[in-house]
Amino acid sequence: MLYIPDFSYEDHFVYKIKEGDTLKKVAEELEVDSYSLRAFHNMRCPLDDLIEADFKPHLKFLIIESEESKIARATHRENVHFANNFKLPFTPQGLNNNYLAMYTMENGEEQHTVKEEINVKFINKDKNDFSLIEINRISQVYVDGKEADTMADELAEKTAKVFYPLQVVIDPKGELVAIYNYEDIRNRWQKVKRNVLKDFQGEVLHEVLLKFEDRLQNDEIIFDSLSKDWFLKVFFNSLNIEYTQNLTIQQVIEFPISQKTGNVSFTAEQTILPTLDAYNLINITQTGMLSDLRSKNDFENNLLFPQDDSEENNAEKAEGSYTAYYFLDPNTNVLESVYLDCEIKLDIPQKLTIVISNIKENAKLNLSSNFSFLDKEITEKKSSIFKLFLEVITGR
Repeated sequence: MLYIPDFSYEDHFVYKIKEGDTLKKVAEELEVDSYSLRAFHNMRCPLDDLIEADFKPHLKFLIIESEESKIARATHRENVHFANNFKLPFTPQGLNNNYLAMYTMENGEEQHTVKEEINVKFINKDKNDFSLIEINRISQVYVDGKEADTMADELAEKTAKVFYPLQVVIDPKGELVAIYNYEDIRNRWQKVKRNVLKDFQGEVLHEVLLKFEDRLQNDEIIFDSLSKDWFLKVFFNSLNIEYTQNLTIQQVIEFPISQKTGNVSFTAEQTILPTLDAYNLINITQTGMLSDLRSKNDFENNLLFPQDDSEENNAEKAEGSYTAYYFLDPNTNVLESVYLDCEIKLDIPQKLTIVISNIKENAKLNLSSNFSFLDKEITEKKSSIFKLFLEVITGR
């Protein structure tokens, strides 16, 4: 039997957190980038001690790299391995990782955090270099540290089980382009439905479930909803592309900050460092500003599209920002850790912060094949309005 020793901070080089310390303050004191500091700690600490936007009140120690290790790594810093034309290959063979995902939603002073554990596993790769990846939720969903405790939350969590395990097709750029197991999802529905009806009753519920069942027959609705899922959106974010010679590109990133805003457009600069960082990880940054066509008034009124322009309409332009720091495994060029935040500066500001960290290394697979996952050529899919899970249920 494999023996796994208990975790102890004594086995790591640590910084003792003092009263008044913040992640930014400690990073400046240690002369380390705060995003790298967070990633290094999160990949080694217990789950309860993961750093989100800042230190948790109970956190006493921050795991950091020793000076000797820094010097050794800096001396032997490896280059990022590109393919032709500065293409970062997507090579997920062997991927089988568990991730902790934390989503913090801020609406003015109101703040809520949702946590879940997700397993991401490589299944196969076809002749066109498309990868089949399986996504499985391996924990309950926690809202503000608690299990679902309202009827709406419980219903959403129980009904969402129909989607997992989810098999997705990922193109060579690392972007989600198709759902592979629609029929599996539909075949699971009757069992999920029976379990829901054991715990909930009512005429309204039956109407909701019938509408959801009807919408499950539509592949496009399923894809549209799941492709806007925060975990999938962040994990498969077109990082494995051709970069320019200066390793920077500009692109428009569509990101669903909230149900009310839908997909929001940001014009961003994406940069990849030419060498691995001090922790032997690939670093990619995305920084951008809001470029959505909607005005501030459009966002305030929860409009998913801009109002018609008129000569008399001198609407105030909305402001906002998008920042993401990715840390990738150089063996697979797949995510190890990411910190992302995006916000819109409204009268009641809206902000979303996402932290995803690899929390466990599992057994690895290495499969290959010479078939195609796609019955026909996949065409570029344009982003549409964001639908959270409950929108799929109600059809609103």
